[in-house]
Amino acid sequence: MRTPIAVTFDTNTYSTIADPKIARLLEKWWPLDRDRWESKKRRIAWWYIQRCISKGRILAGIPEAAFAAESLRNTDRVDLLLTVGTKTPPPAVPPTRQEIIAAALATGFRVMHGPRIGYGALPTFGPADWASDTRYPIGDRQDRMSAFIRHFGEYPLRALQSFGEQLSAAHSLAASNQHYAQAAVLNNITLDRYLWRRGIGAEAAQPRSHATQKVFLTVLRKLMADWADFDIAAVHYSYGYDLLCTEDQGKLVSNSIFGAQHASDVQGVFKIKSIAVMDLAAHCWKRFWFPLRTWRR
Repeated sequence: MRTPIAVTFDTNTYSTIADPKIARLLEKWWPLDRDRWESKKRRIAWWYIQRCISKGRILAGIPEAAFAAESLRNTDRVDLLLTVGTKTPPPAVPPTRQEIIAAALATGFRVMHGPRIGYGALPTFGPADWASDTRYPIGDRQDRMSAFIRHFGEYPLRALQSFGEQLSAAHSLAASNQHYAQAAVLNNITLDRYLWRRGIGAEAAQPRSHATQKVFLTVLRKLMADWADFDIAAVHYSYGYDLLCTEDQGKLVSNSIFGAQHASDVQGVFKIKSIAVMDLAAHCWKRFWFPLRTWRR
């Protein structure tokens, strides 16, 4: 039965699979210690999954959120937040990332709708580059994404706003921005919370709450990675794909949707099944062996 597996990929996994650099297998075989051997096996797994995608065994999707904060340089993250809702052009996707995206599309990856982060400039996608609504009609897909977001209270965005609110207070921004006071009242929030993005911008320009700008950017990266992870999981659920391929188990990002603190809801309520790259390769090998003919999509 020709039934492909529908898999959502996050930034790190689609990037390595789109460009596995298989020629590097020929480099540095000696001394063949454990770490080097594991690295070789992972490169083979990337190449094998790439083949499964190109031969139609895997229906591969990349959420739009994967083209947002995860793809930006650390120093661009502040600019991204500050340009949302303004006429200032957002940061462009770096050229190296554009090449990886092009390689992914050429392999057979498709882009999954679900824009929620204020993006930098996205590559130009044609109609054929977008994932089809094969499992749920577009209206149901959108409802499923909303249900996921509401269930978790959109906590990564709230955490980022609270971070900016604290920084606004640290920089005493409310005193010089009283003209926004009425807007804050209408939104039923404090003026410092209304100015949360400006607080982040002020801290980036002159740190007061962090020892250095580098320390501040590290904290900001983690918060924005939480946000991207959350949106990736929401889009995956909305499309109803079988597996979500990620190496992130919430170890580096303290409040990731992939972490243990959210596992009961993610896995129990929403039935999301995460899988690492090596496990996905093993799963596909058992199911498809080595694909020779192409299954037409």
